[in-house]
Amino acid sequence: MFRNTYSRRLLPTLLVLVVLGLSVQPAAAFFEDTTINPAARGMGEASVAVIDPAFAAMVNPAQLGNLDHGVGAASYVRPFGYNFSDFYYLGAALPVDEKYGNVGFGVSHFTVGYQDTSLLKETRFSVGHGFSLFSDMHSSIDFGYSFNLYRAELGRTVSDEDPGDDMAVGIDLGLLVTLHKRTRLGFQVYNLNNPDIGVDNVELGRRLVAGISYEPYDGVVTTFEFDNELGQDLQYRGGVGMTVVDNFQLRAGISTNPNRLTGGFGYTFEDFSLDYGFSGGGGTLDSTHQFGLKFAWGGEAQ
Repeated sequence: MFRNTYSRRLLPTLLVLVVLGLSVQPAAAFFEDTTINPAARGMGEASVAVIDPAFAAMVNPAQLGNLDHGVGAASYVRPFGYNFSDFYYLGAALPVDEKYGNVGFGVSHFTVGYQDTSLLKETRFSVGHGFSLFSDMHSSIDFGYSFNLYRAELGRTVSDEDPGDDMAVGIDLGLLVTLHKRTRLGFQVYNLNNPDIGVDNVELGRRLVAGISYEPYDGVVTTFEFDNELGQDLQYRGGVGMTVVDNFQLRAGISTNPNRLTGGFGYTFEDFSLDYGFSGGGGTLDSTHQFGLKFAWGGEAQ
């Protein structure tokens, strides 16, 4: 379990706060929202209403409801370019049964280190299940839920004390409504059960994300969403992705609080898809660059 030893490790704490973007807040925080999908990062970091099943367990498990082939994904990002932090993601979506739905999983791992010393490790493991509530030729309603296991571990202090580690379990709910095959409404509630972690009972972020995506033409998708986290300013995010030549898509977007421009591209070759996304630092911080790879079986990579 965590102990109150932050005052004796001022420099590591400052590093953690900087990389989490919380340098103006007095309290430490864990498991801050990090975009796991480079394609979403390129489109303003909006993803709740844009189907990408390999990331669905953490983004919106309802996206697993209509799945006809398997897909896996991995991504890597170094937030704001800082060389003391790394964020990894590995996930997959698996078709199970047309009637009872499909499953997905995701694992993320965030680390902060200083001079070969590990200061913080955050690992999240998510398992999601999505299924169809209603479907006809043109429209559908899909529902999903995820169970998340959070584990945080702090490094040893300068006085060689061990702050320890702790775990928590969170529950997410998702909904995806498809209208006439081109318009989708997505909703995701994060940490519905209000989990906390550590002896100080640090609450993990409770959030509501709602968004819409629209595909006016084949190969073109636009999206907009808002993110309302308890105790934080409302965020707006939106973007567009457009296939400019066969198998090659360009992406651009914006997000607020802080205000950032985003962009990126994706290239698909047979069963593989390579994605790149970047977002501005929102003022004094450097840009963030993210890379990802997807592999599909039984169908084409998106």
